[in-house]
Amino acid sequence: MAKNFRGKRPCSICRKWFQPDVRQKGRQTTCSPACQKELHRRQCEKLNKKNKADYKNNYLTKKLEKAEEEHTSNAASAVLSLQGQTKPVLPIEVIVAEYGIKPAVIIQYLAGQIITQGRIHQSP
Repeated sequence: MAKNFRGKRPCSICRKWFQPDVRQKGRQTTCSPACQKELHRRQCEKLNKKNKADYKNNYLTKKLEKAEEEHTSNAASAVLSLQGQTKPVLPIEVIVAEYGIKPAVIIQYLAGQIITQGRIHQSP
């Protein structure tokens, strides 16, 4: 028993009835490009929530690799690129001199996370 692909159906976003494109063969779920954009945004948000820990780990790993490459090429530019990324001024030069570039990147990342969490919990 085949479905009638030519009949109207409700949009999955705005719930208005629309006539799907016959070339889509039953796959079209939204009525307009605006609704398609909203559907894409919702699906991306759902995926990002599901894989939040993976994205954070990948972000920090890439940041560490980039800082290590910059540090081996030119130590001064690596320190300058680390500065100005967080609101409270961290003594990045001292951290890099005492512990190295990787701990400096990790400390800066953690400080940024703490600040972000503080802003989230303070907002009404």
